[in-house]
Amino acid sequence: MAGNGKGHKQAPVGTMAHTRLSPAESHDIIRQRLGRMAGQWDLEPADIHRLTRRMQALTYAPGEIILPRGVRGDCLGLVVRGQVAVHTGERGATRLVVILLPGSTFGEMMLAQGQASNATLQALTRCEIRFLRRADLQVLRDEHRTERQIATLWRLVSASALLLLAVLALVLALGLPAVRQALAVVPMSIGQWCSEREYDTCTWQAWQVAANLAPKDPNPHLALGSFYYTRGDTDLALQAFEKALLLAPDLPEAYNNLGLIYAQQGAHEQAIAAFRTAIELEPGIAATEHNLGASLQATQNYTEAVGHYQTSLALGGPQINTLLNMAIAYYEAGQPKDAEIAAHEALRLTPDLAPAYTVLGAAALDANQPELALSELQRAVDLNVDYGQAHFYMGLAYKSLNQPKEAIAAFEEALVHAKDEVTRTRIRRHLSELYAQQEQGRYP
Repeated sequence: MAGNGKGHKQAPVGTMAHTRLSPAESHDIIRQRLGRMAGQWDLEPADIHRLTRRMQALTYAPGEIILPRGVRGDCLGLVVRGQVAVHTGERGATRLVVILLPGSTFGEMMLAQGQASNATLQALTRCEIRFLRRADLQVLRDEHRTERQIATLWRLVSASALLLLAVLALVLALGLPAVRQALAVVPMSIGQWCSEREYDTCTWQAWQVAANLAPKDPNPHLALGSFYYTRGDTDLALQAFEKALLLAPDLPEAYNNLGLIYAQQGAHEQAIAAFRTAIELEPGIAATEHNLGASLQATQNYTEAVGHYQTSLALGGPQINTLLNMAIAYYEAGQPKDAEIAAHEALRLTPDLAPAYTVLGAAALDANQPELALSELQRAVDLNVDYGQAHFYMGLAYKSLNQPKEAIAAFEEALVHAKDEVTRTRIRRHLSELYAQQEQGRYP
């Protein structure tokens, strides 16, 4: 939290006023601060130098806001040069608590726990601040964790390597397909064990060995496809799932996984065909019903999408995501009352869902209740300021209430977060109308 600020006296902090910290002084201060968090972040002495080199230096002009109150930060700031004012209190009723001078730091709790800032920091003079990001600490911690995991795995592998190689050599020399198929169970199990512990290299190598030992078995390719997909390599995942289907054309898992890839690529018609095939081969799978509903919704087949969402829920599928999608599909299908019911059910399970409040706001607009709509939409924005749909409907609500300035601001924010050209065109149409009316003097 900014300035660690619990004090109330307006007094300077630090002993190096009107100076600029040297690199050595900065290093010593950061070393002291990180020393208190070494256990939490699994830091070693050599890490301090690496982290200091990764710190980003930013300059601020007098009066510029460095950190607004309420922002959930992820960094520790070190004042290298200049003076920084720390203000507490709500907007319009703030008061100066302390002035940070070179050598002062702020944001230790934000760095350690990701907490929001409880104060606003503003540059009094031209300032230079160096920031240590939480992401840099996480990278180092993950590296140390991976090193220990690899060391543990290496000891395990080393202990069994000779025996496994001897068995493999014997089987390969004999060239017996049945024995090779049976032996593939061993690397498949090893791969599963490594996957559960997120040892990626071990996972991939083990399943690749299984695929080589049993070239007619689709299971290693299914496993490899899922491995690639979860790591974002959709091209290799696609190849693996297609290979599995060549070996066994009636694998519902492969069709479902292919559908997920097609949907991710925006090829929803292909995704729908793949999901339908998966359901024909193995009906009663909640996740596949949900996936089919999502692609049908993406192609504006809202009524059919709702039917598959209902089936997914009946099968005990992922309740929250399905209910949210169903609420949106109901609304797009012109059934706002059903949309409200689904949104309220989702909020009953998880009360902090911005899309659910957005649906409620949109439904209130349809019922000519713009004030209620604004209340619901404000809750959505408070939960997720980047949710563009909430800003869009908020613009419609302000427009309905004849508040053009607020409507323009909401639509402009919606435009920033719009993800496709259709949505952007829709927003620009409203903005063009409001801009034109403003220029004609119809709005103040």
